[in-house]
Amino acid sequence: MRFTRLGRHDPIDFNARRQAAFARKQQRERDRYPLFAEHVAAEQHCADEELARRQRRSDRLETTMRGIHARVWREKRAVYFSLTTDQRADIRTKWLAWTGPTTALYFAYIVDTVSGEAAQRAEASRAHALAIRRRVLATLPEQTALEIA
Repeated sequence: MRFTRLGRHDPIDFNARRQAAFARKQQRERDRYPLFAEHVAAEQHCADEELARRQRRSDRLETTMRGIHARVWREKRAVYFSLTTDQRADIRTKWLAWTGPTTALYFAYIVDTVSGEAAQRAEASRAHALAIRRRVLATLPEQTALEIA
């Protein structure tokens, strides 16, 4: 199966322009409450701390997304190998003809479409929405006939 590996995130480029924007943001926060400018300034962090915070968030996001893609790839390959030979051949043909990104999520889309899992999920979702709609309509008061006095 062909697929494109997820690229690694580059370190955050906290250049002079971004540092200036961060400084302006902090100044706006201080200007918003002029009587408490010293208090606001005491709670603000420096540009180095902001860079470290952004880098940690980027690293966590990268780890999470790589984990999601790996999990989806493993799950859908297991589904793929549990299908019949004809279904696998159909998936293989569609995957080789696929012109979009060759990531795990698009592979999952093709496997779900051919295996029927997508249709089952859509039907379950429609049934759930219908049940909710019926429950809501049952709780709404009914209008009684208008009395003529």
